[in-house]
Amino acid sequence: MRSDIKDYLYNICNKENIRVVWLENLSPYTPPSASFEHRCIVMNPNWHNKFEFTFQLAHEIAHILRGDETDMCFYDTSFKNKAGIEYQTNLMAVKILTPFYCKETEKEDVNVYSFMNSYCIPKYLDEAIKEEFIGYYTG
Repeated sequence: MRSDIKDYLYNICNKENIRVVWLENLSPYTPPSASFEHRCIVMNPNWHNKFEFTFQLAHEIAHILRGDETDMCFYDTSFKNKAGIEYQTNLMAVKILTPFYCKETEKEDVNVYSFMNSYCIPKYLDEAIKEEFIGYYTG
């Protein structure tokens, strides 16, 4: 993860009293997680695709900012709305990353697909990103 985007995301964490822990001995396929109750994010430095770190961190920050009781997803096997929560959290992660991207990119060079590629954002969010960009520039 580039240091400038990491600093940007860590500043959000500091402002919101969110702790970020990078656990060294995780499998390359153990995903990051967040605890709303403890205001803590666990990131995996061994993750198999290091290009995903930025969006993963923004996503986990979004879980906490949204007040998602994500701990419940891990322990309650009857939990039914995980997909809906994950989608809404992805949208908020896009909202978190948009100002950084738009400030570092000339307005005429802002591009949804460049944004998605830069942060490994899932393709199904392209329309939501377009709307977010429009909202960002029109206020």
